Amino acid sequence: MTRDDLARWDDRYRREDWKNARDPYPLLAEHVPPIADGFALDLACGLGHNSIWLARHGYHVLGVDLSRVALEKARKAASAAGMAERVRFAQVDLDHYRPPAGCFDLVAVIRFLDRALFPYIAASLKPGGLLIYATLNWRRRETHPEVEPVYLLQPGELKTSFPGFELLHASEVGDHSEIVARKPRNPAINT
Repeated sequence: MTRDDLARWDDRYRREDWKNARDPYPLLAEHVPPIADGFALDLACGLGHNSIWLARHGYHVLGVDLSRVALEKARKAASAAGMAERVRFAQVDLDHYRPPAGCFDLVAVIRFLDRALFPYIAASLKPGGLLIYATLNWRRRETHPEVEPVYLLQPGELKTSFPGFELLHASEVGDHSEIVARKPRNPAINT
C-alpha cells in the first residue's frame, strides 16, 4: 500500500466512532458456530467489531489491517468489551501480508478484495476450517462509478475462487457477493 492509501484509511477511521455498538457482519452471526478455543483471522478488520464478536464466541482472534487509527480504536473496543485477552490486532500492509499456513479454524474477510491473497487465505485454514468472505461486486459501479473495477468481483467469481472447498452458502445480492466455504478435511486434497 502507498502512504496515500494509509493516510486515506487513517482519515476515514478517525471520523468513525468506535463507541457505537456495532453488530457483526450478518454472515458471521448466521454461519459461525461457537467454539471452545479456536483460532480466527479477521483480514482487513477495520474497527474490529467482527474480531470482538468472534472472541465472544470462543475464538482467539488475530485482526489485521493497514490503518493504525482503526487498530487503536479496535484495541480500545476490545478492552471495553472485556475481550482484550482474546483478540490481538496487528498493523500489516495487506499488499505484502501472507497469513501463516494451517493456523486458523476460521478466516473472515469482509469488504476487502485482493485476489493475490486467495491461495494464502486457503492455505491459512486448518483442514475443515471455515471461510467467511463477503465483498463488493461489479454492481457497485452502478451507484459508485468511481470505484476501480479491480476492487470488484465479477458475477459468480467468489464462489469459484476457492477450488476444492465445500460451498455451504453463496449469494450475490445487490452489490455484495458472499460465500461460506469449508476447507476439505482430507489434507490430500490440494487447495
